[in-house]
Amino acid sequence: MSTSREEEDDAPATRHLSSARQQVAHYAASHHHAALETLIDAHPAGELPIMALAGLDQLHLGGVTGTRELLALARLEPQSRGLSILELGAGLGGLARHIASQSRDTGANHRITTLDLSSSLCELAIALNRATGLRESIRVLEGDACYPELHPALSGRRFDRLFSQHLLVHLSDKVSTLTQWHDCLEQDGYLLLHEPVLSVQAQALGERPALPLPWALSPRGDQLASCEELHEAMASSGFEVDAHVELTDQVLSWQARRMRESTSEQPSAYRDDAPAPSPAMLAARGLTPELVFGPAFSLMQRNLMLALEAGWLEVHLWRLRKRPARQ
Repeated sequence: MSTSREEEDDAPATRHLSSARQQVAHYAASHHHAALETLIDAHPAGELPIMALAGLDQLHLGGVTGTRELLALARLEPQSRGLSILELGAGLGGLARHIASQSRDTGANHRITTLDLSSSLCELAIALNRATGLRESIRVLEGDACYPELHPALSGRRFDRLFSQHLLVHLSDKVSTLTQWHDCLEQDGYLLLHEPVLSVQAQALGERPALPLPWALSPRGDQLASCEELHEAMASSGFEVDAHVELTDQVLSWQARRMRESTSEQPSAYRDDAPAPSPAMLAARGLTPELVFGPAFSLMQRNLMLALEAGWLEVHLWRLRKRPARQ
């Protein structure tokens, strides 16, 4: 039986989908989300302060500091027209909410879309957008972030900015995904990446961070690569590095502080000698990463800290642009 060209082109995406769903299933475990749904429902639409979501929205290494550093690279300054922005593998959509909140404050008219494979995370993202008053500012789509072109709402679209945080770390074939992203980026647009990487030292000694980690529960799901390997993948997919920042030292300090707070009987903001907590801080108390990752999160945190301290793990940001065509 003959196979059409369209079927051949879709075959890699179809094969990828099955693997991707298995690798990220721990993000989308619905029994972890019941408490989060209850907390969201407790807040009338538009009344949940976005600052109260920091512990939940910034699940990537570095927290809100990492987000600010990434946005500093993104060149989102007010322009004559708003930018078209796509957050890939957005999960709960924390980065998109951060951008939308800033845009609301500055008057920028950015058009923001998120894309994620998990229907449950997309539903929660919509609920969080509604609770923070940003429902009309962000379009939430369910689909494979590695093949955005296959989503009917994104077919043929080109974006000014693409954002991806801790998505490539799930993928064995990084070149294929980066090539797909290259094709849906405007010629003068940027791809912003935030990724953990394996250090040169770890490679030389044959070391890897212990599992589980937030991005992997088993060796099959751990596709951590080195900076050199990522740069090769970027070049092979038609990108060139426009800016590159390492965040490892900041992440190490952030991770140590977060672990201290997680083992404290009471967060510093709620101790008797601290100022009375604001409504935003009170709202934040139950919004923790455990609502997404479940009880294994404490072990994930410990493994991250050990890997950072040992020098096996690094955290980097990139701004990529399309390589200019040769004249």
